[in-house]
Amino acid sequence: MKRSPPTPLRRLRLGALRDNLGYLSRVLRNVSVQSSGRHVKELGFLTGQITLMGLIAANEGVTQNELARAILMSKSQVTGLIQDLVARGLVAREEHGDDRRFNTLALTAEGTKAWKRSLARITRHSEEIQTPLDTAERAELARLMRKLLAANLPDADIDFE
Repeated sequence: MKRSPPTPLRRLRLGALRDNLGYLSRVLRNVSVQSSGRHVKELGFLTGQITLMGLIAANEGVTQNELARAILMSKSQVTGLIQDLVARGLVAREEHGDDRRFNTLALTAEGTKAWKRSLARITRHSEEIQTPLDTAERAELARLMRKLLAANLPDADIDFE
């Protein structure tokens, strides 16, 4: 049976989606996730775990509830990611002094090393994605994204500045 040649790809127009923040941010997020493997895959972490290590590094004594709120995930999703980091000796849990139902989290010495290795990789990845932007544009993009997040998550109690 004779195969017909593949249909050539055509350049799609975005139409009404051209300036739609939801569409643009979703596609940019997918670009970021799909390209991150080249940078972080060999570290053996899920991207959510790298994010959690970064938040724990910046907020020693943080609780899982606070982490879940900061990354808009359910507590059970965060618990699963944290349990793996604890089992690997990268995160330590301690009972919260005032309420034993809550645990505070801190990176162990090995966790700090893993975070620093991960940070170098995710920084390179972020720079790669932003190659078309100059330094001022990169700073402005980050500032505008933080501004949007602060305005849309007023009750999240996150310092976006």
